[in-house]
Amino acid sequence: MQQLQEFLTRLQTFNLRITRQQVGIEKGTNKTEEMEAYDITRETNYYDSFSYKSELRVLKDMAYLDILTLDKERIALQLIQLYKVKDRFKELWVNYHQEHSEYHQVYKSHYIFTIRLDSLFIVRNLQGDSNDMGISGQFVEDLGDSIKLRESFLGELIRDIEAILKEPKADALGINETLAAEPVKPLARYPTFADGTVGQLFSLLKPYFIKEDHSRLSELLTKNSPPDLPLVFRGNGNQLADAFKQLFDANVIVGCQQSDLEKWIAPKFLYLSSQGEPREFTEGYLNGIISTKGRPCKSPILKIEQKEGKFLILPTPRNKK
Repeated sequence: MQQLQEFLTRLQTFNLRITRQQVGIEKGTNKTEEMEAYDITRETNYYDSFSYKSELRVLKDMAYLDILTLDKERIALQLIQLYKVKDRFKELWVNYHQEHSEYHQVYKSHYIFTIRLDSLFIVRNLQGDSNDMGISGQFVEDLGDSIKLRESFLGELIRDIEAILKEPKADALGINETLAAEPVKPLARYPTFADGTVGQLFSLLKPYFIKEDHSRLSELLTKNSPPDLPLVFRGNGNQLADAFKQLFDANVIVGCQQSDLEKWIAPKFLYLSSQGEPREFTEGYLNGIISTKGRPCKSPILKIEQKEGKFLILPTPRNKK
């Protein structure tokens, strides 16, 4: 199981670099100071060489080949371990969102310890808390991107292994395909909205999307018609996730479970980073917001009230990006 071990070790190891950067030093201002700060850009999906993404893909494929050599009982045991890793990523996302600054880019030097990255995973080149290392807004965004990339490959491996356990071993290896039973497709569940709310939600959301996307957004909300390309929410990811969280918690969204909602949102939307670049959602990122009882979003875009038995979806003051 050497290949599986290498994949899981690499997946759970964050290799930090220390570089000279401009780091925000005062909330609510653009004041920065050049100092030594952490960097993890090369372990994201957006690094110029894309070497880290390629490395994870190869390791994931080799790990899958390791799994194929096992009997189903041992495959199931390995799957349990992968679920545990997935749960640690979920816990990290909760911590990440609790400390995320949406528009100001100032973070304390003990940020990594605060989100418990060091206790949940392996962190190389981590300096002691007393070293007063800089934490830039770019590093926090890159860390989120790195977590998403790791989470996506872990999810792929988990889905592949789950498929093995649902089918005969020969079919997983591509042998005797004609003997395979027709797989049972799970019932798809998607969000539907309480009477009189979908129009309110569309009116509130459309200023956050370019005009060309308005019809696709309307089709998605009213008919569950997926867009051909993800819709770009022109705000922070926390804001859109928080909006759906509020709708779900208030029972404005019905017809699905929380996990269904997260799976529904992830492939259909992108959001803008603090640098104005489109970024992906993942189920773990969304789970870290939607599953929590607290309100990590410091600048929500909506609030929900009930009047005479009807839901009112009301806008809050908007911060433009």
